[in-house]
This record gives sequence, structure tokens and C-alpha cells, in this order.
Amino acid sequence: MRKVIIIFGAIITVIGIYQVSKYLFDYNMLTQYGKGYVWGSIFLIMIGVIFLIIGLKMKYRTHK
Repeated sequence: MRKVIIIFGAIITVIGIYQVSKYLFDYNMLTQYGKGYVWGSIFLIMIGVIFLIIGLKMKYRTHK
């Protein structure tokens, strides 16, 4: 489960960074909809980082 959370967090983070990188430098020229897209992508990055932190802090459990 730990690996799944780490992989999922990494994928979400990379997708968010890709989306933000396209429009971040043109932020002042964007419409309200475009600014919402950028903020949504930043929120996606934060969720991905949270999943990464949770996955890395989880202790590896072995089945006995």
C-alpha cells in the first residue's frame, strides 16, 4: 500500500507541475477561468505532495 500511495502522489504532483508550468508566467493575462485553472493545478500539486509525505512516513509492515 505504501508504494501505491507514493506512486499516486508522484503522478499527481508531476501532472500538477506540468499544468502550472504552461500558464504560470502568463498569470496576469489570464481570465478568471484561467486563473482558476492555475489555482486548481496548485491544489493538485499540494494533494500530491501530501500523498508523498504520507507514503514516505508510513512504516513498512511485514505480514507474519
